[in-house]
Order: sequence, then C-alpha cells, then structure tokens
Amino acid sequence: MGQPLRAPSQPDPQPDAPPESASLTEAVRVPPTLAAVPPSQMDPNSSVTRTHKRRLMAIVHPLQVRMLSQVILYSLIVFVLLAVPVFKPLMQALDNPALSWQERAVVANDLLSLHARFWPWALGASVVVLIHCIHSLRLMHRVAGPLYRLRHVLPKIGEGNLSIRTTLREGDFLTPEADLVNQMTAQLQKKINVMKQAQVILALDAVRFRELAVAKSDPALTALAKQMEQNLSGLKTSLDTFKTHGG
Repeated sequence: MGQPLRAPSQPDPQPDAPPESASLTEAVRVPPTLAAVPPSQMDPNSSVTRTHKRRLMAIVHPLQVRMLSQVILYSLIVFVLLAVPVFKPLMQALDNPALSWQERAVVANDLLSLHARFWPWALGASVVVLIHCIHSLRLMHRVAGPLYRLRHVLPKIGEGNLSIRTTLREGDFLTPEADLVNQMTAQLQKKINVMKQAQVILALDAVRFRELAVAKSDPALTALAKQMEQNLSGLKTSLDTFKTHGG
C-alpha cells in the first residue's frame, strides 16, 4: 500500500522586518553626519555648515551689490571711452558729403576691418571683466560675511546675552574686529558674574541683618533690613537680565 499523505511542512514564521521603503526614506531624509549631532551642538565652523552657509548666503549685505554695480558701471564706461575715439572718426568720414564714393568705400572697408579686430578684443575684455566681477564678489563676501554675523550678534549682546561669541570662517576679513568684540563680551561676562556673586553674598547678609533686627526688637533696624532686601531684589532682577552662561 502507498504511504499516507502528509501535509507539507510550513516554514517557520520570520519576525516582521521593518519596511524597506521606510528605512530608505529615513536614510535619505536625515544624513548620518547631521543625524548624529543635534543642531544645538553643531559647530558653525564645520565643513558641512560652512559649505551650506556659503551656498545659501552668497549675497548677505547691501555692500556687495553696491560694489558689484560700481565695478560693472566703471567697466562699461571704459568700453565706451575706448570705442568712441576708435569708431567716431570713421563714422564721421562716412557721413562727410565731400568725399567721393571711392573714398567712402575705402573708409567702409577700414570700418569693417576695425569691427573684425575690435569685437574679439571686446569679447576677451568682457571675459576679463566677468572674472574681475566674480573675484570682487568673492572678495566682498569675505567682508560682508563678518558684517552679517556682527549685525546679528551685536543686538543680542545689547539685549544682555553675554555668553554669545562671534565666529568667522577661515579667510574672512575683519577678524581682529570680531576678536575685539569677543574680548569685550568676555570681560563684561566676568564682571557681571562677579556682581552676581556679590549680590548673593549681600542677600545672605541682609537676611542675617533682618534676623538680628527682629531678635533685638528694633523697629528701625527691621525697616532698614526690609529696605535692604528690596534694594537687593531689584539689583538681582537687573542682573538676571544678563545671560552669562551658555544653553
């Protein structure tokens, strides 16, 4: 007799794997270099951040547009000043009714020959001017970039944030000026910290003074102690407007 039929063995169920599309989406959405570091801890001088800022902030200050416009304007003026004395005599000769048609033909041939020589030179000069404009823009970017950062840092310092510092990119101008701003902010930060510590000590002394006045049952000393505590509370409120610690 034949062997009894057996049910085919089922493969062991595998644990559900995460959808491949979701994992790929997350991988594309968040680059590993950015996902590993929180935005608050990213170095503003890192290569990734620096490249991103250079790409997004090519024009960051009106000074760049002004200087680039002046370069283009002066270049056009130079072209006109060079073209006028070259072409004007020949154009006047063509319009001179005293010349015969043979002489006008010679002038016309000279004008065409001059055109053939002038425009290649003008094209080469235009390329030089374009390179000069790009170089001027990059040069001004090294000045406008620090001005852009100082313009955003100085109001925060004016609001009392003494923990902020100005960081410039490698090759930027105005580095000594930015260092002076950082030194000024650091000195103010130290002085405010000293004042805060002194305020805390005075507040403790005021508490002891009030306890002593209450123990002696002296109304004048008690009133003076309350006035001292109120004055120190106002001083603390004023000092708390200054941020001297990062975070």
